[in-house]
Amino acid sequence: MGIFSFNNLNEDEAKALFNDALKLTTYTYHNLDDGLANGYYGSGFGLGLPVTLITALFGNGDSQGIIGGLPWNPDSEQKALETINEAGWYTIDAATLGYDGVTDSRGTYYGENFGYKTAQAEVMGKYDAEGHLIQIGIAFRGTSGPRENLICDTIGDAINDIFAGLMSEDYSNYYSANAFGDLLGKVAVFAGENGLSGSDVVVSGHSLGGLSVNSMAYLSDKNWNGFYSDANYIAFASPTQYEEGGKVLNVGFENDPVFRVLDGTDITLSTFFTHDGHYETTTDNIVNFNDYYASNTWNILPQSIVNIASWLTHMPFFYQDNMTRILDSEFYSLTDRDSTVVVANLSDGARTNTWVEDRNIYAQKHTGPVFIIGSEGNDLIKGGAGNDYIEGGIGDDTFRDAGGYNIISGGLGHNTLDIEQSLSDYDIAKDGNTLYLRDADGGITIASDIHTVQSLESFLWLFTESVDHNVTDDGLLSTKGLTSWATSVNGDSAANILQASEAGSWLFGGGGDDRLYGAGDNDTFVGGEGDDSIYAAGNDNTFIFSGDFGHDSIFGFNESDSLVLMGVQGAIGGDYHDFITESEESLVLDFGQNSITLVGVTQQMLDDAHVILA
Repeated sequence: MGIFSFNNLNEDEAKALFNDALKLTTYTYHNLDDGLANGYYGSGFGLGLPVTLITALFGNGDSQGIIGGLPWNPDSEQKALETINEAGWYTIDAATLGYDGVTDSRGTYYGENFGYKTAQAEVMGKYDAEGHLIQIGIAFRGTSGPRENLICDTIGDAINDIFAGLMSEDYSNYYSANAFGDLLGKVAVFAGENGLSGSDVVVSGHSLGGLSVNSMAYLSDKNWNGFYSDANYIAFASPTQYEEGGKVLNVGFENDPVFRVLDGTDITLSTFFTHDGHYETTTDNIVNFNDYYASNTWNILPQSIVNIASWLTHMPFFYQDNMTRILDSEFYSLTDRDSTVVVANLSDGARTNTWVEDRNIYAQKHTGPVFIIGSEGNDLIKGGAGNDYIEGGIGDDTFRDAGGYNIISGGLGHNTLDIEQSLSDYDIAKDGNTLYLRDADGGITIASDIHTVQSLESFLWLFTESVDHNVTDDGLLSTKGLTSWATSVNGDSAANILQASEAGSWLFGGGGDDRLYGAGDNDTFVGGEGDDSIYAAGNDNTFIFSGDFGHDSIFGFNESDSLVLMGVQGAIGGDYHDFITESEESLVLDFGQNSITLVGVTQQMLDDAHVILA
């Protein structure tokens, strides 16, 4: 499905549209926050804050600050143009549109009417191989201005921000028409002359620019001859939301104090305090885990519109980087609009000793599984007691989880799984590159690309020490010796017939249409891909299904056994009763592309505690 699903598009189409909107939105700032990004990641938001702010102003050899044109600065504005061109988008200038309003040397369009003169927008076109226009992008800039006019333009935009909250709702609703009514009319005519319809237009913007997106969607049916009625509207960090008809996808961090600060278009008491909430058209639980969010000191004060320090989360560079990482995540298809997604954004200094986790502070209570996405650095990532999907990305990462049912993808680098307990408290099996760990409470973790397992072992009866175990083909090797993997039988990509030699074994089918035979009690079956037939014996067996596992059949299932589904699209956090049908004295759990047939089983034989949709 995907957290950025939109307009009934399939996943690939929605991802492509969202990616375009994100790149267009980012371009509107012309890398104005390049110096801030460079300073923040290098120096942080704690003791290094003065250096961060100086770099934001003046830049350095790797970035251009707000005060541009300094001899040591690279041309970040040129880099912004090159990036948007590489994505296939090119500026459509005023002459092409037959527009006689105010523009600057970059092709940026300025507001048309008194009170809106500092508003800015970009109009871009995408072309096919023959040079035919196939798509138009309209992107509105947020509260700021170009480097050479930053202060004046920012003041003008800030006035509009204040009016949006204090004036009648018409101020917000009609903002785009008052600022760019003529320009939007010219673009509509130009699009029609090139054979395009409103559905070929993507409209995006960040902050005040996001307000413009919501305004344009509100006006789209009755203005500009209705041309933009079916345009694609994606707003980032918008203070307002236009809810009707699901026209707008409003995307933002729950800890961004600007995002959704207005209730619809109205200022309320919660505007000045924590205002996280649920809206139909918004992503509600994306967390930017930065230095501010991680700090107990900074978080003495709520993350609020009146707390300027908390505005760190609002910066455009975070949106570009974070939303791209979410979009590229291997777990993306498992998310939905309201999934809790925590994205690591710590500075280099804070990253060495700060665990990235779901703190769930100053926000509505999170429910369901948590997705945590690491950075390109060496991250410390910690799951909670519930069900977690953790992706390390690039870097030498260290992972912890506190129980439940978890999938950990280590990614590139030398990765460590710290179990914080003795190895004797776990049953650990290995199938190729993947570890399967079952804790004493029955929780299961599937972890790939792990090179070291760190445990806490006792010595001299009274003390404990941390022990590193290298992951080898034969088991976990430390200075204390080799701890062998749990007894297992492993298949391959062919159709295998696997027989457990003793009770308590793990059976891994692999990629083919396999037949797996248990030996007795406490066997664990992992069919893998393919349409597998699983034959259980005894009691207290566990059947693990993850990803696209095919259409499997289980024989010999009884009330003491457990079904565990992890990372199955459409089933995460669901109720298994919603997927059950009875067929010829069997139960079928149908998940669309995947299904499980429990042969000879009735619904009365299933226990809620023994069917896990994690």
